[in-house]
Amino acid sequence: MPENAESLRPTKGDVYLAIGLAVASMVFAVLYVSTGVWPIKAPLWVLCLTSAAVAAPLIWRRRHPSLVAWIQAAVYVVAQIAAAIEPGVTQIILFMGIYSIGAWQRSRRTAFISRLLLCLAIFAYIVTSMIIQFAAVGGDMSALQIASSFGVNLLTNVVYFGGGWLFGSRAWKQRVLLTELRSATEEVRSQEQQLTKQAIDLERVRIARELHDGIAHHITGVGIHAAAARRSLEKNPDRARESLKTIESSTRETVDELRALVYTLRDTNDEGTAGGGAKGNPSLGDLPKLIESARGFGQTIEVATIGQSRPLTPITEMSIYRVIQESLTNCRRYAGTHAEVAVRLRYGSADLEVEISDSGGAGAAPVQSETSAGLGLGIVGMRERMTALGGSLEAGPKSRGGWLVRARIPYPRSTAAAADDDDPASGADVGSVSGTASAPTTTSESTAKA
Repeated sequence: MPENAESLRPTKGDVYLAIGLAVASMVFAVLYVSTGVWPIKAPLWVLCLTSAAVAAPLIWRRRHPSLVAWIQAAVYVVAQIAAAIEPGVTQIILFMGIYSIGAWQRSRRTAFISRLLLCLAIFAYIVTSMIIQFAAVGGDMSALQIASSFGVNLLTNVVYFGGGWLFGSRAWKQRVLLTELRSATEEVRSQEQQLTKQAIDLERVRIARELHDGIAHHITGVGIHAAAARRSLEKNPDRARESLKTIESSTRETVDELRALVYTLRDTNDEGTAGGGAKGNPSLGDLPKLIESARGFGQTIEVATIGQSRPLTPITEMSIYRVIQESLTNCRRYAGTHAEVAVRLRYGSADLEVEISDSGGAGAAPVQSETSAGLGLGIVGMRERMTALGGSLEAGPKSRGGWLVRARIPYPRSTAAAADDDDPASGADVGSVSGTASAPTTTSESTAKA
């Protein structure tokens, strides 16, 4: 059964269909009475009443198709015997009754038997009616004329009601197919949701691994410096003070990174699943391999590092790596394989700026989606990563064509503090967006971990 009981209730379309056919039949009744081309004995109001009586059952044709068709046929036969019905639109109404059995009868066996018996009954009525008419005519018609007239009427009704049978069955098959497609679509959606949930769970596991690696890095350092401070507390207070200062800075960075990862894990509806590697977390030292892999797809990629590299935390390096990785994937997808791509890392005085731009290309999409499915992060995901670490991300089309992604991320506390202690003014010009790029270099020169 391709539909439920709820869908078998009369609809507005059924009501409009019945009213429309009834009105059309009444109009034809007026025309037949006016022209006198059809032998009608009943008054006009009776013809209008029979027109409404034949059409009205169509309102319930979905829930009771066989009953509707039989009621229509009975009213039609009785009215025609009494010469109280117009023969034009009422034929269409009978056609709709036969059609509705094939289209809406849930039991196909009942549909077949009902239509077969109804067609046989109509056939018997037609034969009987023609025999009576030919008997009344008498010798005015030859045997050939009688046979021809009988054949025309018989074939006309066979084609007419056979068409209703055929189209009704076809409508049923189409509805069965549509129901199966809807069921398959729902199943696909259910599986998609399940796969999405599994992907989110895997992403949670990967982020938990990143959390473990990052926090373990800091905790190990804290343990080493705490031991050093304990041993040198009495003999070398200055050294103990430096160790405690390092512990303080490292614990703050640990809290910052923990907050960032918890922020990422907090949204249970996040569908972004970055394709992180299973063997350790990526860092800026892995960028050369990433760039070479991207170049393997035919793109020309220029990499430049501007300014003096600074030590970054593993979480910071991984986040920058993810932004570059996602951006290169989007460049390949939207700008095309022959686009020119520039990757620049600018080490400023207070933050690191990463810029990935492409020149666009033939057939390139004018803009990229906020949720472009590169690694599953998309622009929204990249922006969330930067925001979680106190940074920002801008993305949009360039005025001269192509796409630009610019991310800024502040240095860790220890890096910023070390830069202030060494030279508060150092790198002020280096971090400028309008600074002149140095010769292209690979990013393998960057970053020792804090």
